[in-house]
Amino acid sequence: MDFRPLVYSPLQNAAVWLAGWLYGRVSYDNLLDAFGDYGARHTLVVRGPDGAGSAVGDGLIGLLRHFRETAAPVLPLLDPGEPVLRLVFGGPGQVPGLIAGSPAAEAARDLNFSALVIRDPDPEINHVLLPGPGLGDPGGVIQWRWYTEPGRVPEPDHLGPGDADRMLAEATSRAADLIEARGFRRSPLPDPRLTVGRLDDFYSGPGLPDSAAPRAVRVFARADRVAAIIESVVTEAGDHSHDAELTQLLTHLRTARMAGVAYAVGEYGRGS
Repeated sequence: MDFRPLVYSPLQNAAVWLAGWLYGRVSYDNLLDAFGDYGARHTLVVRGPDGAGSAVGDGLIGLLRHFRETAAPVLPLLDPGEPVLRLVFGGPGQVPGLIAGSPAAEAARDLNFSALVIRDPDPEINHVLLPGPGLGDPGGVIQWRWYTEPGRVPEPDHLGPGDADRMLAEATSRAADLIEARGFRRSPLPDPRLTVGRLDDFYSGPGLPDSAAPRAVRVFARADRVAAIIESVVTEAGDHSHDAELTQLLTHLRTARMAGVAYAVGEYGRGS
């Protein structure tokens, strides 16, 4: 089992950068630098409710302009702390928060059911932003796809950062007990701390804005640490005897990341 795409989405940090810029808490230059870590060039194709698509010019600038034109009118309509965009992240045992059977949901399969959902002033319209394959390759060309579809996306779990953090801690403890009960008490890695630290670096790139809410940053850090441990045991050590136990963590990891994004984006709104 390949755990990495099941526990981590590069859209997590992208969502926080976009929201910070929308609310004026992230400079345009810093946003460009951050998105440079996602790809060398960016293009955008917008698909309307009829499924027809059209390319938007100006690369990343065109993407940002389209995002602002869509999301800015929503801001005055939001309650305090209500996020203007969310990360949806599905996987085994967890249906993604998209309209089942919609073009956006089908396209999200290529990203392991990871997407950004952006609010519209009309609650019966939703916008879904998806990058093409290769997001995270600094030398690559990323084609973003923007879907505008009728209907309401499923209501997400409303977890605060404290709830998400406790959920991760409890799930990690339960999984550790199960693994130990199976007799796996010592790591087969020659230097497990070094290995986990290297994977931590991967999960945390390209970083978060300095203005991101500290409580959300802590949730992401804990999720990154747990994800790195899973990958260390399963991929680096080549041990798959505990996949069943570790799989129980995956839903909690994804839910924690979604909760962290919602909180970080909502806090930008409180501070604007």
